[in-house]
Amino acid sequence: MVWVDETGRHEGSVVAVLGDGSEALPVEALGGSTAWWDSDGTVSERVAAVKSACGCGWRAEATPVVWSDVTATEGEEARTGPFADWEYHVTTTEGLIPRDVEQLLTSLQDRITELAKTSPVTALRAAARLQDTAPTLALATVRTARQAMVSWEAIGTALGCTRQSAHERYARHV
Repeated sequence: MVWVDETGRHEGSVVAVLGDGSEALPVEALGGSTAWWDSDGTVSERVAAVKSACGCGWRAEATPVVWSDVTATEGEEARTGPFADWEYHVTTTEGLIPRDVEQLLTSLQDRITELAKTSPVTALRAAARLQDTAPTLALATVRTARQAMVSWEAIGTALGCTRQSAHERYARHV
């Protein structure tokens, strides 16, 4: 099973973990399979646990295998276990915008665009209000992020700029 986030930058999967804590090698007898359930001890060493892994190099802590329930071991349907670990990794790494906030922003943009057709001056005032609000909101959010020990690198990425640019713009205010 492979999971890909909406940015396309994170590809997650479940990795087999041996009893000594190392990651299991592909099962050559099964064509180089990396599916954790193929490491069941019949043609390779039996895995003791699984963990989620991401193409960016991140790894989660291992959780015990439930051999009688593949779905529960991976956790995708219940949003638990390795799948939940990977989702949390992506969310904390990418800072994905929640669906309701994305919908509000889209609705606001659509409404101001619509308003511009019938009341252009009113639409301009609404756009100006949005421009005035954004810097104050960004500063408050950066301040909160720094209090939560979020790195300047992560802040820069979330704001669409470099670590240095984010630091130069906000550090004196936080």
